[in-house]
Order: sequence, then structure tokens, then C-alpha cells
Amino acid sequence: MSGNVLVIAAHPDDELLGTGGTIKKLINHGCKVTTVIVAKGRKEEEDHIRQFMIKANKHVGVEETVFLEYPNLLLETFPLHVINKEIEALLNKYEPSMIFTHHYGDINRDHQILFQAVLTAARPLPGKQPVEILCFETVSSSEWTQHTNDKAFKPNYFVDITDTIDEKLKALQYYDMEMRPFPHPRSYEGVKYLAHVRGMTVGVNYAEAFEIIRRVWK
Repeated sequence: MSGNVLVIAAHPDDELLGTGGTIKKLINHGCKVTTVIVAKGRKEEEDHIRQFMIKANKHVGVEETVFLEYPNLLLETFPLHVINKEIEALLNKYEPSMIFTHHYGDINRDHQILFQAVLTAARPLPGKQPVEILCFETVSSSEWTQHTNDKAFKPNYFVDITDTIDEKLKALQYYDMEMRPFPHPRSYEGVKYLAHVRGMTVGVNYAEAFEIIRRVWK
């Protein structure tokens, strides 16, 4: 496996919570993964979150992390076309074959806005390389939404991260200020338990689950 992959997340730590094990596995298999963090995260962490973000991503092998620095929880105050254009510029620069981003049904409004921006920026135009889009689940957001057919996370693509779950958890330690005590879902135990459940679903020890929005076989 090879090619460019973009992980486009709303806040620092979302990228690892949703895809940390998959990122490491993709890089181990020869892919170049670039992470894009759109908003700053909690205000009390703004001044020093960048250094932890870079270290966390480097731990799983990401060489470049793009930080767009939008204000936390305020993406809906910007015209959508402004965010679209920034995402589209990144797609033109990195030419990914695959994008991982937030689920459209997440309870977090920034996640919803970002999904829409990614979907628009990666629209399948003639003459452009088709881009696969997969949504990851974000603990303390995806599972807290209303469980209706139009909102619930519906996993239909699984990645065995049995060999990378430990690196994911170690990388999350750089975001320790964002983690919570168990039984909060955004705890180390919660993240590992979810991976165990997703793994059992497909007969492996640990997995990350995704919902396919678009896949193209050419």
C-alpha cells in the first residue's frame, strides 16, 4: 500500500482518538499521512497545544501536521465556503487518495461543519483524481449523538490495529490534559475498550471502525 492520506480533524487529539492506530499502520505500509487540525481546542490549552500536537503525531510517524487555528467551537460562525477553500487548497497540495474525517452525526457542531466542508472540497469533479472519504468515530462525540438512522455512526470498514494499539495509547499521552478518568469514554481505558469491541466485531483483538462515505475502484 502506498499513496498520500489526509486525516482532517477538528481539534487536537481528535485525529488520534479516531485514527491513531490506523495512521501508524498506514505509515508502516508505506503511505504518507498528513494530519490537518482545523481548530485550536480548549481555550485554556491554546498557548501550548501545538507543541504537544506535533509530538503526538510524530510518535505515530506523521512528519507534517497542518494547524489552521480556527477558534474552538466556532466553526459555524465562518461562512462554509471559507473553510471549504482552505480544505480544497490542501487537497490540491497533497493530492490524497484517501481522506479520514469526522462523522456527520457527531454531537460536536465543529465536527459536523468540518464534515460538510471536506465533503464539498473533495467533490468528485471530472479530470480530478477521485478521493475516498471515510468517517472515523470520536469518543465523547460520536456515541453521544441521537441514535437515529440519519445520525448514528454505522461502521462498515474496520482496520485491525492489534499491532498498533499500544503506540496509539502512548501517543495520546501527549494529550493527557484532554483525557479524563474512566468511565469517561475519552479515557485511556475507554479508548482501549472501544478498540476491543470494534475488534471483536470482526474477529481480531483491536480495531478502529469507520463509515465509508465514498470509495472508488479505478
